[in-house]
Amino acid sequence: NPIGSGNPLECVDLAYKGPFSRSESIELCAGSVTKAPAVCANQAYRGRYNISESISLCKDSTTETGPIDCANLAYNGPFSTAESIELCSHNGDERTAVCALNAYRGPYSKSEAIVICKMPSNTFDKMIQTTQKISKEKLRKLIKETNIKAFKNKEYK
Repeated sequence: NPIGSGNPLECVDLAYKGPFSRSESIELCAGSVTKAPAVCANQAYRGRYNISESISLCKDSTTETGPIDCANLAYNGPFSTAESIELCSHNGDERTAVCALNAYRGPYSKSEAIVICKMPSNTFDKMIQTTQKISKEKLRKLIKETNIKAFKNKEYK
């Protein structure tokens, strides 16, 4: 939806019908022009995330599943739940997680990978744009390599 075309009450109502209190629903949906934050947060809560994690992950999201897809992929690698949420909150997607996994597999620390890929520079933005869909095999290999590095560095969750 273009900015200004949505109704933030739809988002608040949807969140409030789910596991979120009235104040949590308002926090989650403040300024939203779609119900995407509520859909995202409800789905996140049904998964591995608690109430506050779901809100942090999905607040300001313009997609219903992007932040969850991103956080789950990052978590399958070496990133903790908190690190995954930091990386993917608001509008992360699978490409964001792939960027962070690639950065960490290389010379960067987990915290550097988060900074680089959450707000990508032009170089990493180009990498993200070209990473449309990575094959499952390449994704498994990437996750394995990053997890091995994390174990070696004693940084695994």
